[in-house]
Amino acid sequence: MEVGQISEQGREIKARAARFIEEELWPLERDAAERGALDAERVDAARAKARAAGFSNLNMPREVGGADLPMLDLVAIEEEAGKATNGLGFIVADRGPRELLAAATPEQVERWVLPVVRGETREAWAITEPGAGSDVAGIQATAIRDGDEWVLNGEKWFVTGGDLASYYIVLVNAEGEQTLFLVDKGTPGLELAREPHFMHDPYTSKHQELRLVDCRVPEANRVPGAGGDDAKRWFSLERIMIAARCCGAAERLIDLARGWALEREAFGRPIADYQAIQFMLADSLTELAAARLLTLHAATAWDRGDDAKIVHGKVAMAKLYASEMANRVADRAVQIFGGRGYMTENPAARYYRELRVDRIWEGTSEIQRLIIARGLLKRGAAAYLDGAVGAGIGAGR
Repeated sequence: MEVGQISEQGREIKARAARFIEEELWPLERDAAERGALDAERVDAARAKARAAGFSNLNMPREVGGADLPMLDLVAIEEEAGKATNGLGFIVADRGPRELLAAATPEQVERWVLPVVRGETREAWAITEPGAGSDVAGIQATAIRDGDEWVLNGEKWFVTGGDLASYYIVLVNAEGEQTLFLVDKGTPGLELAREPHFMHDPYTSKHQELRLVDCRVPEANRVPGAGGDDAKRWFSLERIMIAARCCGAAERLIDLARGWALEREAFGRPIADYQAIQFMLADSLTELAAARLLTLHAATAWDRGDDAKIVHGKVAMAKLYASEMANRVADRAVQIFGGRGYMTENPAARYYRELRVDRIWEGTSEIQRLIIARGLLKRGAAAYLDGAVGAGIGAGR
């Protein structure tokens, strides 16, 4: 499998992100573990400091103020984001809405996209529904034209970051096709149904449930020509980033478990001397190395512009393996720490709770297996092991 090289700029940002996480975010983790909640003011201050340090819009084109880093660099930096719990890592991996930028009109870019780039507002994707999660084709929300307006109805669940957003990117069925609409928070007919609690709380953002009840938006809010395919590109991006964060989380867990194994004694010897512990550490490191190679290989194919369907399959493999690998590593880490691993003050306990969702969101493990199997049956194994170049997904970064 071919793996490209991270650029010098990417390595420099990755190193700075690692220092920022250790110095600024790990103290917030410890505070949250003691208090049972994140300190909102300290989190906001950390966000502002990270933006000032240049950790925002690394994926956005230079012409709108971004760094336009290749996917391989973005993945390397996202790995560092995985080394913080409570969702705090997103502070150093604050990507802009490039998928929306590519589909929006110039007027929509000025009104909705550029304020996000400048840090004035935030956006949230509203895709999932009570009856449609990984199967985007199954969405039921609708938009019906009424003169110069559209009337939206439906429900949206698991809207990550909705509590921080100024507007939502909403996927609905309109005139026989899936279409994206931009809906500002506070629009009449857009209701916050609830903000459920999740197993990984306290977390830096909420996952809202929204209800659209005869919600009227003007034609100017419809993203022309954008719909299900744009949502799928966003899913592909999020999946490779999940894989990267899982690799970062696993690396931190392995280092923590290694340190404890060398320190902790049982029956007069460090537990690192016992083969049972050694085997758990060995399996964890081997699986992490494999997951990381899969993820970097998928990022290389993305940057190279390989056929979009091939890249889609490679991303699915990376997301599937890395997310399941990280859960196994977390389980072993808790076991190595013993009772201390079950204490919320220990990062191993937090990761054990938090990483579980990575096998679910942005497409369950079962959906990734379907994508991989269908691609294999259509194209054979070589297409996913070699570098076949064609019209690709890479331009979307």
